[in-house]
Amino acid sequence: MDASEVKLLNSKPLDDHSHDEEIEAMITIYKGMAEEYCNNKFKTPYPSGVKKFIADCIKYGETGNIAGRSMGSVSYSFVTELPETLYKSLMPYRKLKW
Repeated sequence: MDASEVKLLNSKPLDDHSHDEEIEAMITIYKGMAEEYCNNKFKTPYPSGVKKFIADCIKYGETGNIAGRSMGSVSYSFVTELPETLYKSLMPYRKLKW
């Protein structure tokens, strides 16, 4: 999985290469999170559910991590946990750990 595939899944322009290095780093991080959650190691090419999880997490990090904002003294509250709905695409790949 590379930055162009993430942009394709998230409906971003493919010709904009300004954030490709950031996306590549995020792919590695979210792949590790998926492996920990599933107790499973994923090799390339990743299963489609893992690709969807990675793309959704990157999209959520761009848009959905602000929980609240006030205008008076300009304060922002951020969500640091991913919502459970993002993990649904990983359910078929989970393995039990004894």
